[in-house]
Amino acid sequence: MTEQGDKALIVFDYIYHAMRAKHVLDKAGFKIKEVAPPVEYRTGCDLAIEVETPDVDAAEATLEENKVIILDILFMPRGTNLVPVFLAKLIKTWDYGDYMMVRCGNMKITYRKEDGVIVNLSGGG
Repeated sequence: MTEQGDKALIVFDYIYHAMRAKHVLDKAGFKIKEVAPPVEYRTGCDLAIEVETPDVDAAEATLEENKVIILDILFMPRGTNLVPVFLAKLIKTWDYGDYMMVRCGNMKITYRKEDGVIVNLSGGG
């Protein structure tokens, strides 16, 4: 039996799911952190959500209830250092009342704040 560490990583196939998970878990009051997953676990999405190990089951259930698709949950060994993702430097946001627009590079996503549903995408190529 493998001993679980202090933290777990929720990893995703797509950035959309990671951003939606952040929104849902923040709104539900979970203590989370955005991090870059270890290289061997990157599948096209370079953003993972770190949660405390005791909160994993509740966080997973919350994401399932909100139809957020996860790739996997990884239990990290004690002492594992993960690189924090400083989204403030990379991502710019604009608040339009009921909607939020997020820009990263040439990509723009606009979503409804109430439920996190994406209402517009542009610039993804």
